[in-house]
Amino acid sequence: MKLPKLRWQIVIIIVSSVIVLSAVSAWGFSTYYSGLLTPVDSKNNQKVTVTIPAGSSLQDVGQLLEKKGLIRKAWAFEFYAKWNHLDNYRAGTYSFTRKMSVDKMMALLKNGQRQQIILLVDVRQDMWVSEIAGEMAKVSGLDKKEILSKLSDREYVRTHYMNRYPFLTNVILAKGIDYPLEGYLAPGVYRFIKGKKPLTLDQMVDPMLTKTGQTLEHYSSEIKQNQLGSVHKVLTLASLIEQEAPDAADREKIAGVFFNRLNLNMKLQTDPSVAYGLQRRIRDYTQKDLTTDTPFNTYTRTGLTVGPIGSPAPDAIEAVLNPVRSKNLFFYARPNGKIYYSQTYAEHQAIIAKYSHEWANKN
Repeated sequence: MKLPKLRWQIVIIIVSSVIVLSAVSAWGFSTYYSGLLTPVDSKNNQKVTVTIPAGSSLQDVGQLLEKKGLIRKAWAFEFYAKWNHLDNYRAGTYSFTRKMSVDKMMALLKNGQRQQIILLVDVRQDMWVSEIAGEMAKVSGLDKKEILSKLSDREYVRTHYMNRYPFLTNVILAKGIDYPLEGYLAPGVYRFIKGKKPLTLDQMVDPMLTKTGQTLEHYSSEIKQNQLGSVHKVLTLASLIEQEAPDAADREKIAGVFFNRLNLNMKLQTDPSVAYGLQRRIRDYTQKDLTTDTPFNTYTRTGLTVGPIGSPAPDAIEAVLNPVRSKNLFFYARPNGKIYYSQTYAEHQAIIAKYSHEWANKN
């Protein structure tokens, strides 16, 4: 039995509509699905750490990534991985970003991601080069003695650093200075990525010198106007102040005292200079310590030390550039950190008599 012509037309229209609707639906789903595979935030490069436990299923991985906000939908991630035969992945800890597509994440999961090991060199304020060398030795393949040998070698310092950092002038090679870079290795925590090859000395020193250069550039105009007249002398006085007081306000007051003494050609008589000259951290200074002459002993020599006695922080440099003007010539620090200032030796002696027992009790 033949269908009437009109009925055939209706059937054709229905079939065509179904085909068109199916195509549109498929296209719509494809577009929606493709969108689920794109980066969650193409401008966000912040790293997100994800640990994939051993034995996790692909579904587990997808749900974890969705929970971390790294993918849009876990099911889309799982479907994509299975469809593209990427369901073989490695457990471990990964660093992803929201800029990554699902494809990029799966590539890392499939191949495994070698975790970067970060090596830290902590250069604390007032540290000596001889102490910084120990920190360097901990994270590199170099021996501390080898590091110090190079940092005391004037030709090595000249060819490796002075040629690249203009603020390192010939004054750092003066007689009496054991380590020309003393005072120029800026305090800070320096991070290095552990590679196949051990860290070299230059890799560790360069960022320290770069940071010093940035600090000196920031204060360049003030340094030029300062009565000391040079970067080296500013760093030298800053290093003395650094080890005398932790508080910024007191550093500016102590700077004022030191300038008063320099202007009167008085000895600075600062204990840390004695310790540095002997290369020994001293808690209880003896008369022998104070009278043992070195190029850094401000009890036996007048004026500034021949060079810095450690790594000064920026606020110690600021103290030199902005000292508190006064008539004070003496200061005395109690164990609790409080510092007393006086204009005369008699006043100073009275303060010592009143509080010196505190140090004896502390010991």
